[in-house]
Amino acid sequence: MTRVIAVPGLAVRTYVAPPVQHLRNHGYDATLLQPPAWRGVDQDLELYGRHLAADIDNDGAPVDVLIGLSAGSQAATVAASLTSLVSRLVLVSPTVDPAYRSMIKQSYVFARGDPHDKSAFYHHVPDWSRAGIPRIFRGFASAIALHLEDILPRVTAETTIIHTEYDPLTTHAYAAQLAEMAGGKLVLMPGASHSWPQQDSARFLRFINELIS
Repeated sequence: MTRVIAVPGLAVRTYVAPPVQHLRNHGYDATLLQPPAWRGVDQDLELYGRHLAADIDNDGAPVDVLIGLSAGSQAATVAASLTSLVSRLVLVSPTVDPAYRSMIKQSYVFARGDPHDKSAFYHHVPDWSRAGIPRIFRGFASAIALHLEDILPRVTAETTIIHTEYDPLTTHAYAAQLAEMAGGKLVLMPGASHSWPQQDSARFLRFINELIS
């Protein structure tokens, strides 16, 4: 059975639970991890990634696809750089684009929400409450300090970068740079927001099917 592990974004998890469940419904051994910054979970993305790599190595079972979403892309990349058991790394809406590497800009985007997915802010509130504002902002600080372009060269897994059409946090140029740096593939996701694959389980399943075929 194909093993998939998904690392959700900073302090948010509910939005990606249905797509991951959809994978399980179609025969995948799919696991959605707890998000960075929830109480009891690492708020530092590099530490989260190191602990994930250790968990994968201790388990000893190969991971066919490791998915990092938003800030989870940084933690997933750290993990993939530290274990040889990950075959494919997928980064969805990877962060943090150099254009947004400041606490002021991160705070503005956080407060504004996704203009192309206006309901996302309200959907995330219950998840954010499980972290609290101080932990979320410490998570932002770790995201700003952790640069994907410094980690990706150490990743040996086959890498795919997904850039959505409506992403207020990641530019096309940065996504393309990451794909080129990783010697991987850039996949454009039309009509999707930063929170993809929220409410897009069928397309998410098709993407994973094609990835492993």
